[in-house]
Amino acid sequence: MLIRLQSGFHFRRGIPVRFRPALGKREIWHSLETLDRNLARTRACAMYGLTSQLFECISLAMSSSEETSSLNKAVETFQEALATFDLHPVQQDLFQSIVQTYDSEIQALKARYKTMNAEHLLARMEDHQRVSSVLEKIGPEINALTDIIHKLGKDKRSSGEEALTKLSEQVAALTQLVQPPAPKPSPLFSEASETFLSVKAKKSKPSVIAEHRNTYRRFVEICGDRPIRDYTGEDAGTFKDMMEQLPVHYGKNRKDTRTVAELTAEANRKNLERISGKASKNHFTRLSALWRHYEPLGLIDRNPFVGGWKFDTTAKTQRLRWSNDDLMTLIENPWPFQTISQATFGLIVGIASYTGMREEEICRLRPQDIVQIQDVWCIVVQVHRAHKEAPWESWDPKTEAGARIVPLCQPLLDTGLVEMAKRAKNQRRRYLFKELNFTGMDMKRSGIFQRNFSSFKSRLGIGREKVFHSFRHNVSTKLRNIHEHGDGGLRESWIDDFLGHEGLNKSVGNIVYFDDVDITNLKRVADSMSYPEFWDLKRLMGKQ
Repeated sequence: MLIRLQSGFHFRRGIPVRFRPALGKREIWHSLETLDRNLARTRACAMYGLTSQLFECISLAMSSSEETSSLNKAVETFQEALATFDLHPVQQDLFQSIVQTYDSEIQALKARYKTMNAEHLLARMEDHQRVSSVLEKIGPEINALTDIIHKLGKDKRSSGEEALTKLSEQVAALTQLVQPPAPKPSPLFSEASETFLSVKAKKSKPSVIAEHRNTYRRFVEICGDRPIRDYTGEDAGTFKDMMEQLPVHYGKNRKDTRTVAELTAEANRKNLERISGKASKNHFTRLSALWRHYEPLGLIDRNPFVGGWKFDTTAKTQRLRWSNDDLMTLIENPWPFQTISQATFGLIVGIASYTGMREEEICRLRPQDIVQIQDVWCIVVQVHRAHKEAPWESWDPKTEAGARIVPLCQPLLDTGLVEMAKRAKNQRRRYLFKELNFTGMDMKRSGIFQRNFSSFKSRLGIGREKVFHSFRHNVSTKLRNIHEHGDGGLRESWIDDFLGHEGLNKSVGNIVYFDDVDITNLKRVADSMSYPEFWDLKRLMGKQ
């Protein structure tokens, strides 16, 4: 497979499953040392041939392991040894020799490619020097000929009109040769951005498009609306300097129509905190995406938003887990909002505190997502298909690891969650929490709850560093503090599967052979979650 990266084209090929344990990886990846697609295809064919030879040699080595028994039995024995890395020293030497031969051939091939690139670059430089020398000589001659034509044109007595015309034509031809071709005209930024967003909108959320549109509006406000080819690094620097002066609350109020200059003036007058470096970098990323879209079309000369720009991306507010004092404050104060009941609030928070599920994952729960697997009641986080009249119901988990099975611990079973799901199913409701609705540009079910929960904790004096997502930190921290070994120990991979993390353990055993965690192990993880006695979910739901 041919992969295009910013550094150039790369060759990528998957390794057959039976060879992966010994090679220690799932795919082979090599740089093709070029940005030219046609040249990359030719080089990729050579890489493919060498890689095919590698697989054939390994297969032959497996077949040749027969000594005293039949061929099939020998192959099976070799495969078992390969899978457990328990190879005979002779077999190990043979296999290492095959791999080393392949590596040396690949390195030699790459060296040839680099030599070819250097030779091509040297030839280009020589051509450039020759052309520059010719142009240096032609330029003065053209100027001299132009002066002669001008003088002859003024001389009324001159009878060589035909010769003068030919001479003018020759000078025009030489002038055209010397002058570089005119660049392809590029569209105005306002036109280019709208065209780009119309393409991006097909695969992006409305909120993402709105963020891009806001960035582009501010860019035009600061740097003006010009052809995109005309913008330089100086414009990018001006935009960066101006945006970094905006107050931290910038963009919170959609009805605020003040300009960047007006917002900056207020921030200076009141000595307000400024936006983070991460926010400033996000503006650059959106602009860079637009330039990258037009670069292959030849409508820009370079992307001024990439290079050595520096941003302070350190988070200004560190997210912390909920302390026992915070949880006590949360449970001792009644939920003040009428649009969402105390019971719904308590159950959503309770599920998060014991499972670490994300806010939208909980708010989107459907009756069919509460199922019994091997006599264990579980929440299944899975893909949602939309009904014809409601396309916004379509939803995918955050990552591939986000699709998972989450067993219910006893405190969650005691809330009546299973019975609630059965009632919702009997009533043919699509979602578990009937008080929640799809809202906002992205049509999320968690929108109103998220806003109300944020207001609630702020009223209680709980700081900005504690958010709903902090419950996920609580669960992760509590589980990872349980030692892996001994009675009740939890493996790291179980915890990652329970939380929907991709995991940090990238060993061959985990990647190739550890596809699914047994439900009994996940149940052990769920039952390991514990809180102080005061954290009573029934009380949190207003049932006591």
